[in-house]
Amino acid sequence: FLFKLSGECNAQPEVGCSACEQQELPGRLFPTCFALLTAGSCCLVAMSHGGGVHYRGLGGMGVKMPAVVKDIGGEVPDMPMGGHLLTFFLTCATDLALIPPLIVMVKFRRHFEIYVGVVMLVSAFAYNFLDAMNRGDAADKSWGLLIQEEDWHRISNVSSTTYICLLCIHLMCIEDPDVNIILRYAAASLVLLAQVKDEFWMQETCYTVYVVVSFVMALGARYAGEGMLPAWWTSANLLRGVLLGLAAGICFYFGLDDDSDQFR
Repeated sequence: FLFKLSGECNAQPEVGCSACEQQELPGRLFPTCFALLTAGSCCLVAMSHGGGVHYRGLGGMGVKMPAVVKDIGGEVPDMPMGGHLLTFFLTCATDLALIPPLIVMVKFRRHFEIYVGVVMLVSAFAYNFLDAMNRGDAADKSWGLLIQEEDWHRISNVSSTTYICLLCIHLMCIEDPDVNIILRYAAASLVLLAQVKDEFWMQETCYTVYVVVSFVMALGARYAGEGMLPAWWTSANLLRGVLLGLAAGICFYFGLDDDSDQFR
């Protein structure tokens, strides 16, 4: 949805560019701050998943809380079924919100974005489902879905972070389609390398953050170099973006640490 509503594109018409091919919504122009803050917050919320950055790192699963409890000599009580179901509805059900943008990408044939979006949807649902089923239980009672929960989380981190970089590229409205293709594959490659370097959970290093920041800075430089503001930058859209980004940031803040409230 962010790709579709992110603004008017100044590029030459490209197959799959919704901003080039049609402008069908009267309130379609969204500011960069809304797109980046909202997408970034969604990505970080997906990564955090409780326990706080002190234990889990920015990547979200460095050390699981049952392991921390066990290390200090406590017993890990099993979560009641109601807790598993509540976690399921609060996490897996929200993954359905990723389906509409995929439909839009299919309509405009944005093949690479479709691929990354499908990977993000599948990995997010698989991880959230396993997190809901395994949350609060001892590690020896956890189970997987083809691969383990932590592996799905790694894939989810990579795909969601890549999606943010693709959004930045889309907002640049670059005219040369070859440059767009190179930037898309470069974004995916750099995010993957950075995530491996950070060991996915970013407990000791944050190279992934550097990659995302570099694409955000490139977006700003794209318009600063021409001494102009993008067509989608208006005061009304700026206010809307700040408010929605602030709301997403507040949700992310309260999701950092679930020691006392693991439903956040």
